[in-house]
Amino acid sequence: MKILVISDIHGNSEALAAILRKEHDADRTVFLGDSVLSGPQSNETMALLQGIDNGTFIMGNHDLEMLKPEIFANYPAPWRVLNNWIIDHFDPVGYEFLRNLQSNGEYEVGGIRMYLNHGTVEGGPRHALPNSPDSHLLLLAEDCDSPYVLFGHSHVQFTRVINGQVFINPGSVGQNRCGRQLACYGLFEEGEFRHCQVTYDQTSWLEALDRIRTLDEFPDFRERLKDGLIRGYGVGEREPWTQFAAEGYC
Repeated sequence: MKILVISDIHGNSEALAAILRKEHDADRTVFLGDSVLSGPQSNETMALLQGIDNGTFIMGNHDLEMLKPEIFANYPAPWRVLNNWIIDHFDPVGYEFLRNLQSNGEYEVGGIRMYLNHGTVEGGPRHALPNSPDSHLLLLAEDCDSPYVLFGHSHVQFTRVINGQVFINPGSVGQNRCGRQLACYGLFEEGEFRHCQVTYDQTSWLEALDRIRTLDEFPDFRERLKDGLIRGYGVGEREPWTQFAAEGYC
C-alpha cells in the first residue's frame, strides 16, 4: 500500500503535476489543504486535484478564503488584487470540490489511523515548526491517540515523535520556504513514512503570474513573488525560514 501525502499547493500546478507523475502508482492520496490561493495556476491545479482517485482531502485556511473572500478583505492591497483575480478567473466547477473538503479529524487511510489537521489551531501558535515546543504540536490533535498526526501550513518538512505519536509535516508542494527549488511531499509505503522531494520546471508558473494584468499596478510585489519561487523563499528570505534552510530542511 502506497499513500501519497501532499499539502500547500497554492496554485502551483507544475509542482503538483511533477509529484503526480513521479508517484503515479500511489494507491491513496491525503491532501492537507491550501489548494489554489494565492497562485496563478488555480484552474490547472484544481483539474489535477479533481482527477485524483481514492483521496482524503481536508480544508486549509486559504481554501476557506476561496469560499469566504471577506476573510481577506483587510489584507494588503497587492494580495487582495491577486486573490480577487484568482476568484474572478476560477472555474465555478471547482467550488464543488472546495465545498466538499473535509474537516480536521481522525481518519483511516489504507489501514492506517491518522489525525489530519491543516496545521492551524484557533487561538494557538501561527505555525507548528521543527523547533516548536511539544505543547504546540500536541494542540494539533488534542485528546486524540492516533499513531500519526499529519499537518501542513508551515511549509517545512519534518517529523517529531511525542509520547509515541508521530507528528509529520510533508512540506509544501507549491511554495517552498527553505531555499530549495523543490516540490515537497511524503509517502507511506508498507506502513513506513518518508519525506520526498522532486524538482520541476517553474517557467509556466512565472509566465502565468506575468499574465495577471491587474498586478501591473504592483510590479515590485510581482517580482517578490517570482523571486520567492525561484529562490525557494515563498514568503521572503527571513527568519525562521533562513535558519531552517541553513539546517538543511526542505
